[in-house]
Amino acid sequence: MAGWRERWRNWWHKPQAAPAPVSTGVVWKLRVERDRAAIGRFNERMEKTLLPSVPETALRALQISVDELLTNVLMHAQQASGTIDLQLARSPGAVDATIEYLAEPFDPTTWQPLPMGNSIDAARIGGHGIALVRQLMDDFRYEHVDGRNILHLRKKC
Repeated sequence: MAGWRERWRNWWHKPQAAPAPVSTGVVWKLRVERDRAAIGRFNERMEKTLLPSVPETALRALQISVDELLTNVLMHAQQASGTIDLQLARSPGAVDATIEYLAEPFDPTTWQPLPMGNSIDAARIGGHGIALVRQLMDDFRYEHVDGRNILHLRKKC
């Protein structure tokens, strides 16, 4: 009889393996008004929401990239209308962001900036955001569906 009790106690109290990481799914979905202040507020909310679960370097890269792309929509997509839809998702090893807005097709993943110039004096202000996004993100994709530009960003962490 003592044998089964000992086996039961060992089974009942045996250390459990750490659970495998699982996707937390969508962190949140929201709409950003077409206003520069709204982008700043979104950036602050993103930091508060993601910082507990995302390494700071990955979070900063995502913040800069999303800010650049949203600012480009505000400044350069004059024919764009309505709000900008955003979705953030956290999965094991990555953070994904999707930006959607109604506008004429524009694929920033294929856009090529003008040459930078040979000196500081010859360099121009602006036109470097998309190149920065390409450098900071591990994946940067575009699609145009039903009149909406959709940007997909992924930062591994």
